[in-house]
Amino acid sequence: MKKINIISILKKLKVVLFVVFIIFQACSKESIDNENENYNNSSDYNLLWQSGTSYDTTIQVGETITWTWGGGTHNLRSTGGTETFDSGYSSTYGFTFSHTFTVVGTTTYVCDPHESHMYGIVTVIE
Repeated sequence: MKKINIISILKKLKVVLFVVFIIFQACSKESIDNENENYNNSSDYNLLWQSGTSYDTTIQVGETITWTWGGGTHNLRSTGGTETFDSGYSSTYGFTFSHTFTVVGTTTYVCDPHESHMYGIVTVIE
């Protein structure tokens, strides 16, 4: 009959729990937020623009938002408010479009092919 070594089992359990902890830490909101900060390329705000994203962003006059494309074909077009912009269409992963907001007010925007689940609003304050 094989003898069960409780110390060996506890050591293995400790390793498994450590791995689970590392996975949860890597997937935490703070970790994801920090990863999104890595998109910053000297613009004031950088937003990942891919299917399923919507944003409600408040910025100050003179600040810039840069949207970085995820996978798929997307555009970014203002649909109302104080400022107008149109990125045109791109299906290039990592494509960027930037706009500097210079007028106080609210601007809405959308991805035309995905308008039901890719949209946003920018509120510009002084």
